[in-house]
Amino acid sequence: MAIQFKKTRLAAAVATAAMTLGLSTAANAVVVVGGDNGWEVSFDGNVNAFYMNGDHDEGFSGTGWTAPVDVDGTGTFVRQGNNGRADQAFVSDQLNTSRIQNGFLPAFFSFNVKSPTVNGMTGTARISFAPQISSGNTKNNGYTNADSALRAGNANDTFGGGGRQGASIDMREVLVNLEGGFGTASFGRTLSIFGRNAVLKDMTLFGVGGSNMQDGGTTFGRIGRGYTYPDFAARFSYKTPNLGGFQAEVGLYDPSVEQRNNQGNNVLNQTDTPRFEAEANYTTAFSGGSMHFWADALYQDLETADRNAAGEATVHGWGVGAEGKYAGFGLTGYYYGGQGLGRSLQFHGGTACDALGRVCEEADNDGYYVQGTYTFNGKTKLGMSYGQSTEDAYGLATVVGANAAFNNDELMSRDAELSMWTIGVYHDMSSWLKLVAEYSHQKNDFGENEFTGSTGTATEADIFSVGTFFFW
Repeated sequence: MAIQFKKTRLAAAVATAAMTLGLSTAANAVVVVGGDNGWEVSFDGNVNAFYMNGDHDEGFSGTGWTAPVDVDGTGTFVRQGNNGRADQAFVSDQLNTSRIQNGFLPAFFSFNVKSPTVNGMTGTARISFAPQISSGNTKNNGYTNADSALRAGNANDTFGGGGRQGASIDMREVLVNLEGGFGTASFGRTLSIFGRNAVLKDMTLFGVGGSNMQDGGTTFGRIGRGYTYPDFAARFSYKTPNLGGFQAEVGLYDPSVEQRNNQGNNVLNQTDTPRFEAEANYTTAFSGGSMHFWADALYQDLETADRNAAGEATVHGWGVGAEGKYAGFGLTGYYYGGQGLGRSLQFHGGTACDALGRVCEEADNDGYYVQGTYTFNGKTKLGMSYGQSTEDAYGLATVVGANAAFNNDELMSRDAELSMWTIGVYHDMSSWLKLVAEYSHQKNDFGENEFTGSTGTATEADIFSVGTFFFW
């Protein structure tokens, strides 16, 4: 086989998969290796790095999972986490912090395969590795088993019983698409549908957004401050052909148990049906511009396998969004609502049960963001955005009966409003090099705790970042 390397525009066979991550937006290029009999292999990716400087209030939580607590009644609020310990993964008591990390996106290295077209059908496959450059804010990052136990539950840590933190490889996509006149049938692992467009249209996708100042891994973008994060999951899906600008997709997903609020009693531990997600899109173009409208939805039941409990819950969500572009101007808006979704990561802290698992409840969630941008000379984009997400407090019947050892009253008994505004500059030096500067202001506003009677609290953070992307 004659192997030929060349630099080209993104091959049609892998464009859909790459754009799922928004990575083709800036580079639109892959390296293609020629093959025999109509087969084609290619690869693409990026490396990015950001310098970040953050100024945080005491007790500020990047994900908003924990509320600061006035433990001694003096009016001095400190951070509070599960088991009465600090949630070291996502709560800061470092008021001023400098870091060098990946931004909201990790680095990527992706392999793509395109099949010959047979009977009108073409197959494509994509496998994406997502390494990270940071190992947390320690010079040497080996940890003892005790340290690992202390930080258990940190989604950005990869200890493995005393292993390394942060600088890990995340397997984000393992995906096959079968495309023809019937539409696209797909199976494997990729970004979930509900909330997907909101993430991909967020300008902080190629920036930093909210900080992750104490650990390795990526930053938070606008997660929990305008949308909930869908994450990457295994699924079967079907997408219709494009019918005059209209296209719909439905997915059957590997179901998820709820995390965080239920880790004290692990009641909602049975998922006997899959999760259903769907999205409908309409796009149209006109002289000098375009419009894109979409709606998305999610539904899943949660039950218990404990014969002495009767707990059950239903997690559901819906969202609507629109994006308009004209003569360099862009305007994007998204709104979502639902129950049990979680404040920031989907299926993370959205439900709660009493200690016996007989009373379970879904928290009410909603949120939105708006974003305006202007691109001049086709290379430099200026943008500003604001968004917030809210979660209502649980009822006292659930809170009072919760496993007190996990101090869930502070997590469960307060209305929470998480917000962020961001201004940014995103400049394409070339098709393969992007420069970025951002400034974000975050606020966590917690209402009065009905269980303990403590007053409402608010913490804030400011994050400045500059960085760069190299694409191929």
